[in-house]
Amino acid sequence: MKILHVLAQLPAKTGSGVYYSNLIEGFKKYEYEQKAIFGYQDEYIWDILDSKDQYPISFKSEELPFPIVGMSNVMPYENTLYASMTKEMVRIYRDVFRKRLEKVKKDFVPDIIFAHHLWILTSLVREVFPDTKIIGICHNTDLRQAKMNPNLKDKYVDRIHDLDYVFSASEEQKDEIVKVYGIDKTKIIAVGGGFNQNIFYPPKEKEYADKVRLVFCAKIDPSKGIYELIEVYKSLEMDDVTLDIIGIPNEENKKKIEEYIKDDSSIRLYNVEDQVALGEELRKKDIYLMPSYYEGLGLMAIESLASGLYVVTTEIPALMTLLGEEIKESGIIKYVPLPRIYDVDKPVKEDLPEFKENLKKAILIQIKKVKEKKEFPKEMEDKIRSFSWEGLVDNMNNIINSM
Repeated sequence: MKILHVLAQLPAKTGSGVYYSNLIEGFKKYEYEQKAIFGYQDEYIWDILDSKDQYPISFKSEELPFPIVGMSNVMPYENTLYASMTKEMVRIYRDVFRKRLEKVKKDFVPDIIFAHHLWILTSLVREVFPDTKIIGICHNTDLRQAKMNPNLKDKYVDRIHDLDYVFSASEEQKDEIVKVYGIDKTKIIAVGGGFNQNIFYPPKEKEYADKVRLVFCAKIDPSKGIYELIEVYKSLEMDDVTLDIIGIPNEENKKKIEEYIKDDSSIRLYNVEDQVALGEELRKKDIYLMPSYYEGLGLMAIESLASGLYVVTTEIPALMTLLGEEIKESGIIKYVPLPRIYDVDKPVKEDLPEFKENLKKAILIQIKKVKEKKEFPKEMEDKIRSFSWEGLVDNMNNIINSM
């Protein structure tokens, strides 16, 4: 079987980029012939496939004279906002990707195409490949862009309903996809998400430090609840607890976060090089915190559980459905009710005091477990392992072979 993978941004550093790379890596065991189209900039090198199997699109170049257009408004690398694109920018963007798609069509003739994000590029893929089986992969940020930029959706995202199938992160997400794109619900298959079991795994033996080590790792942006988290952390007033914040803030958020954490040596802000380094870093921590106001799946919570950490997160429907009641009841993860939300990811200010109080209670519960050196039940470790990329890819392989 010949498979083409298409992504409009960097195949790393974001959830969808990591998903893209892990999917390609996972399919290698079936010995399929695979090719990849993706965006890159600043001499980025990607080595999941041989260079002969890559059709990269260079941003910040003569061909595309602006940074990668990010599916999120805050990206961990320099990016262009879809909302700020002019008609000329969109024309150039579409022309460049169209030429690359047409070249692959001539060189490769794929049997199946995985097109990431239900957005401009995936609609273009359907246009260029009218007779090829195409599976669109929803990452939730595409739904967000559709809501924020209806003018772009109406003009350039007009073929999503013609896709053969769509893979969604959850059952809950299906209804939203139908509502936004008008696609037949029977074409949507909930596949969940997966973590790389070769990167995220528990330490052979848990080592406890003299302090309980809390960690936040996500885009540093108000939508992730980072500032409320810092306020809650400071209100703990515990000398035997630390907070590490992993990520790259933009200039605005960097100034704001530095103001929040100044004069508090127990809070550190830093970044890691890649996913492997992140896995190593997580195994040194005790509790992962994800107080996000908006997540598609919340894969970092699963990766943290797989690395042996207790987790505190907001009530993310897709995550709660995927993990199920047994894991919830085990206490290795604590869910915090969300405040009322508007504009997709903004909390109603009047609800924040109660939200922060609930967040604090959940964190204290998990801190107590760490201090008592309570280890994960073995059956929970096995349960978490079932959400790995290996299981997800096997499921996807069964689906595409049944088409």
